[in-house]
This record gives sequence, C-alpha cells and structure tokens, in this order.
Amino acid sequence: MKQLLIRLSHSFTGLLFSGLFSLSVMAADTSISPATYEALNDVQEYLQQEDYVQAQEVLDKLVNKLKPSFGLALAHQLYGQLYLTQENTPAAIQQFENALKLDVFAVGQESALATNVSQLYLSIEKTEQAIAALKTRLPKLLQAEQKLLKKQKKQDQGKYPIKPIAFATLGMAYHVKGDYQNVIAWVPKALEREQQSGNHPKENWLQILALAYYERKQYQNAADTLKQLIAIKPDNEDYWVQRASMFQLLEQPANTLKVLETAYASDKLTKEQNVLLLVQLLINQGIPERGARILKQQLAAENIKITESNWRLLASAWQLSRQRQDAIVALSQASQVVDDGSLLLRAARLAVQDNRHAQAIKLSQQALDKGLDDQDKANALLLAGSSYFEQQDYQSARRYFQKALKQADSATSAKTWLDYIATVEEYL
Repeated sequence: MKQLLIRLSHSFTGLLFSGLFSLSVMAADTSISPATYEALNDVQEYLQQEDYVQAQEVLDKLVNKLKPSFGLALAHQLYGQLYLTQENTPAAIQQFENALKLDVFAVGQESALATNVSQLYLSIEKTEQAIAALKTRLPKLLQAEQKLLKKQKKQDQGKYPIKPIAFATLGMAYHVKGDYQNVIAWVPKALEREQQSGNHPKENWLQILALAYYERKQYQNAADTLKQLIAIKPDNEDYWVQRASMFQLLEQPANTLKVLETAYASDKLTKEQNVLLLVQLLINQGIPERGARILKQQLAAENIKITESNWRLLASAWQLSRQRQDAIVALSQASQVVDDGSLLLRAARLAVQDNRHAQAIKLSQQALDKGLDDQDKANALLLAGSSYFEQQDYQSARRYFQKALKQADSATSAKTWLDYIATVEEYL
C-alpha cells in the first residue's frame, strides 16, 4: 500500500503551479498615480512582446523612483515576472518577497502571491523556505479574511478571497518534508474550499492526503479519502486496491472483500496480483466456490498466467467448496504445466474421496508414469491397489501391492493388504 501511494506522490509537486502570475492593474485604484499606472502597463506590454530589455529599463526607473507603496509592490511583482521569463527563479522569488514586505496587498492578492513564492521554492527544492512563505502568513490572512467577510456580510460559499491552492501548496510543502500531520492540517482546508467553490476535489490533493493519513495510521480516514479518489478516477485500479488495503489494516475483511468484489464486477480489477488477492480473500472468507469460478474464468481467458501455483490455488478452491471433480481437473491441468506427478497423486486421492475408483486408478498410474519420489510412489501404489480392491479386481490389486511391497515406505501396509486379499479369496 505504502509503495503504491508513494509512487503516485512523486509527480505531485509539478501539478500545483496555478498560473497566478498575471497582473491586472485597475485604473480606478487611487493608490497608483496615472504616470505609474501607464508605466506598469508599458512593462506588461513589453513582457508580452518579449522585449525584456525595455521592460527592465522601465522597471529600474520605477523601483528607484517610487516610495513604499502599492505601485512599488506592483513594480516588484512585474520584476519577478521578468526574471521568471529569464528562468532566474531565485531572483524572481526575491522580487516577489520584496513586494510582499511592503504589506500593501489585499487579502486575496497577498495570499496568491505568497502561494506563488512557496511554489517557486518547491520548484528549486527549498522546502523549508516554501513552508515559511505561508506558514505564518496564512493564519493572519485567515483572520483578516474573516473580518472582511463579516464587515461585508458576504460569507457566501465559494466567495473567499483566499483560494484553495494556498492551503494545498502549504500542505504540499509539508508533504515533501514528510510532515504528514501538517499535511492533514492544511490539505482538507483546500478540499473544503474547492468544494464550496462548486468544483470537484483535485486528484493530487486527495493523493497526498491519503498518503498522510496512511503514514499517521489513520486508516479509516485514508479509506474515506481513497473513496473520493475512486469517485474521481474509477478506472484507476490502484485506488481500489489501496482502499481494500486500508480495510485490511483495520482488520475489516468483509469491507476489504466488498471493495475488491465491486471493483471486479465493474471490470476495474485487471492486474493478475489483484485478481489473485480477491480469490485468496474469497477462500479465506469461506466463499471458495466464487473464488474458484473467478480464477477459472481468468485462467481460461489467459488474463492470469497458467502456472503450477495458480492451478494449485484453483484446485484448493474447488476442493474447499467440495467440488472435487473440478479440483481434479485443475490438478491435472497443473500437472501438464510442470513435470510433477505428485499433483496427479493428489487428484487421485480426491477421486477416492468421491468413490471414483476407476478414475483414481488412472490418475495413480499417470502419476507413477510421470515420476514420483519414493514416499509418493509408495502411496500411489497403495492407492491404486486399494482402488482395484474396491472394484473387486483382486488380481490387479495384488499386482500393485506386490510392487508396493518392494518400497520401504509401503512394505508393511502392502503385506497387510496382500494377506487380507488372500483371506478374502479363500471364501470366494
């Protein structure tokens, strides 16, 4: 389970970047002078035209001229964008942080920019700085947001200035650090706000949350999160198996089986190891016949490798469900895969239990022909001899018991049988 989730988590970081770097300067914002507004617009146009030299010249003048203000913050933000186009991430981060230090942005603007800073730190593998960019800022912004909403009386769902990506980014940073408790603290906030916005939860957010719950041994929460992942991506077989694994850890075999059976019935369970897991669970839960039918179907369709172990499993399932003839067929099939007469001997024993002595004789001889170790050879000779005896073919029975008499493992029993046949024949 852990390996499956970890494998999925490797690609999470690249999925968080949300394209929030675009800047809109509202002309009606009285904190920006007309000249500053025009200069910032010019910079945006230069950036769109990829005229980075002109953009930097205008920004240099603005930064040197402007006092701490909203306009200066926007200039730093555009400077950061300029550095990003030049793939100079550290310089871009510094400019964005310069903008944030001026403390002039509205709640939504500040949270978006701080989120971008955190994401950029993650992109250059500076996890602690990514956490620091949001760790102390988000709680303060949440308080400011609540005051704003209370004042404006606009607490409508989905109208929060702080977007879900902010919480998800902090959760991601903690995920990269391996601090799963804080992943659990922040990612659900992102999911809640995403839902309130009328959107489906993001798959990668649910993935890291499921892993965090697993690592913290909160298996029921992990199972619930995986249920959400299944709802989003029902064709992802791993999610079904991971959810079943959580119920195994919770020691809830009935729920484990329910998940896997639902997946199989929906054609979502296709990997060999997963189908075999379902079969094993059915056997262990006292439903061997259903397990046998599934395994037989998958072997016939060649969705599962035709191996000795799989044929043995099928035979065991049939035997436990008291379907001895089906078990005999499975063991006979297994004997064709490997050069092992002991499988046929096992089939012969099942035939005896069904009082099919002619079949038992045939299977015993096939086992002897294929080759057996000394102990199994002795048992096969005794089994064939006793089956002939049950058919009252004493001559053939005597022939097999005489062969068994020469085997150390069956000599005593063979002598007893031969004496018994002699006694029976006296009264015929």
